[in-house]
Amino acid sequence: MKIASVFFIILFFSIDVYCHPLEFIQEDISFAIQDSFFCVDGIYYICNVTDKPVKNILYYPFPVDSLYGIVDSVFIYNLTDTIPVEIIKRKENGFSFKISLEPFRVGKYKIFYRQKLNGNKAEYILTTTKYWGKPLQIANFKLHIPNHIKIDSLSFEPDSIYVNQDINKYFWQMIDFMPDKNFIIIFDRKNNK
Repeated sequence: MKIASVFFIILFFSIDVYCHPLEFIQEDISFAIQDSFFCVDGIYYICNVTDKPVKNILYYPFPVDSLYGIVDSVFIYNLTDTIPVEIIKRKENGFSFKISLEPFRVGKYKIFYRQKLNGNKAEYILTTTKYWGKPLQIANFKLHIPNHIKIDSLSFEPDSIYVNQDINKYFWQMIDFMPDKNFIIIFDRKNNK
């Protein structure tokens, strides 16, 4: 059973819910299936659209399903200020962290996690983009799959595919992207080495 999660929910303390001080403007994500793990390695671009400094807490979700195991590795780094970011609270379905941005500044955050796969499905949560109130300006996705794993279905049709002896690479670029479904990969392990 899936637990609804919220991707980067802004905890608004005393801020009016219709006056978002932050905008989630872009994400560049590299996905990989390695052995029995789904790896997500992304850069997230968040902009302070106000003329005042903003400090907030964001929440990053993990999918929860009987086909998914635990997330055993999480890493977050502020690329803009070149400092590690502390995870405030971590649960089975995600973690929260602090963000601090000066007026009109774009912050770049690198987030990596690795989730155990108990079956033939991997998932990345996208639909909670709607909680930001506007689409992503750009979303770039890459998927790397060893070529002995067969893809049965993808929730989004790739823009291009690169195939070689060892690995297949899939590429997507979405503009003004307000996803109505999550990024889901269904694959076949029967030919696994």
